[in-house]
Amino acid sequence: MRKLLVAVAVAAVVPTAAGGWTTPLTLKAPKATLFGHRIEFVGRLVPSRPGTLVRLYRGRVLVTSGKLRGDGTFRLPVKAASPGPFRVRAASHWSKPVTVRIVPRLEASFVGSRVVGGKLRLLAHLQPAAAGALRVRVVRGGGKTVSLRFRAQASIQLATSELGRLRVRVDAVPRRGYGYVSRSLGVELVPPQLAYGDQSPAVAELARHLAALHYAVASTASLFDANFIETVYAFQKVEGLARDGVVGPNFWSHLEHATVPKPRYTMPAEHIEIDKTRQVLFIVRDGEVRLISPVSTAGIAGYYTPEGQFAIYRKVVGYDPSPLGVLLDPMYFTGGYAIHGNPSVPPYPASHGCVRVPNFVIYRLFPSEPYGETVYVYH
Repeated sequence: MRKLLVAVAVAAVVPTAAGGWTTPLTLKAPKATLFGHRIEFVGRLVPSRPGTLVRLYRGRVLVTSGKLRGDGTFRLPVKAASPGPFRVRAASHWSKPVTVRIVPRLEASFVGSRVVGGKLRLLAHLQPAAAGALRVRVVRGGGKTVSLRFRAQASIQLATSELGRLRVRVDAVPRRGYGYVSRSLGVELVPPQLAYGDQSPAVAELARHLAALHYAVASTASLFDANFIETVYAFQKVEGLARDGVVGPNFWSHLEHATVPKPRYTMPAEHIEIDKTRQVLFIVRDGEVRLISPVSTAGIAGYYTPEGQFAIYRKVVGYDPSPLGVLLDPMYFTGGYAIHGNPSVPPYPASHGCVRVPNFVIYRLFPSEPYGETVYVYH
């Protein structure tokens, strides 16, 4: 800690019998100190009266006392809590008042979860409470600032619905006699681990990110439901991740750098691609992938999903009984093979040969994909 400067001595002045002036009782103290630190008030009485009681007052309140030494000096140690003004009295003499600028203690910290969607609070406390007020400014990564003012204590529930960094600055607004102090804090809101059944603002945020990458998303609500796990499967398939339906650190890491995949074919400019290796379906428009859906192709022994270039030749509204089962809104592309909706689209091949997509996806595709549209099926 840097050395505190010491004020020059000040004294009570009294007239002498000869008409001059003298300073019988002086008082000195540091100009400034930190709240709660021990300082010494020192001075002298001239002429000396060893053993005389010396009392230190803050205003009219007695703070501490001591006795004059043989040379007339005194030292009064005190824990600094107020700027004063302070005076001492010895015998019938009073010193001039002195003040000590107090730099208050400011404590600020985050309490709670640093995970997106968690409960995170800022706690701030200024000591002593008489030192002034607090101004709190919260800045999000995008530059949005919120400024609030409190008394000597602050407890703020912080919004954690979005990924990114929060920066908080807490400033003391000091009263007279107190010094300025501030604290700056930062926290990076980390993505949570999400799985089926979770409900969190982070789910909605993730859904928006995936939709922006053209993954089929049923809803941007905050519930990780059976439809959303299909969207998660699709991303894991495209990115070559474990197809476990859990959004963990590896998932978030890939999402940070993810781009929209490229189709294998560019002609015709509008077509459908079914990638059996990755178990995904691409809707291609103007040579670019505009929708990504998970699929499940043949995975039962003795059955297969044909590969090649085909075209949609038949569409049936609703449920259509077929040799391969009852199909929802099937779009047949060769023989009895169709792209159709199914409530069960596991992240691995499991059909009798058709191309299963989630029901919420077929409801979107059936009205938008015309007769004669090209369908590529490949490994």
